[in-house]
Amino acid sequence: MEKSIVQADFQLMDNYISEFSLNAFKKINSDKDLEINANIGFRIVNVDEKELIGQIELTYDIDILDNNEEKVSKIIIVMNGLFKSSGNIDKEKFEQMLKINGAATLSHLCRAYINSATALSGMPPITMPLINFYEFFKNAKEESNISK
Repeated sequence: MEKSIVQADFQLMDNYISEFSLNAFKKINSDKDLEINANIGFRIVNVDEKELIGQIELTYDIDILDNNEEKVSKIIIVMNGLFKSSGNIDKEKFEQMLKINGAATLSHLCRAYINSATALSGMPPITMPLINFYEFFKNAKEESNISK
């Protein structure tokens, strides 16, 4: 089978973590039930319309609480990704692909990084839940229309 037949029109070209911090405020035992509160941020940094290359940034700001609702840890991760489309699409469609496909791709990479970093830090590995970015952006759009 030819590579071009199965290769998606939207590709991750590069990614990097521009910020990461893990603060543990006390020892977290693996037998404790933990609650995760997270704020997720997303932005399109720039788009080259001619080449259909876009840079995005995904941010997780996570508080980990014990069963007494006391903050036991805080994690911040900011990941940037560079994406390219080989399809014949316009800027608006490309930006939609950056939002849905790009955010989902970076989210998976962030989840793996958080899981590994927490496991290596002596706390139980934290596995972030999967995010439905279609609903995420739909809700963000509805909230922005309400606040206007």
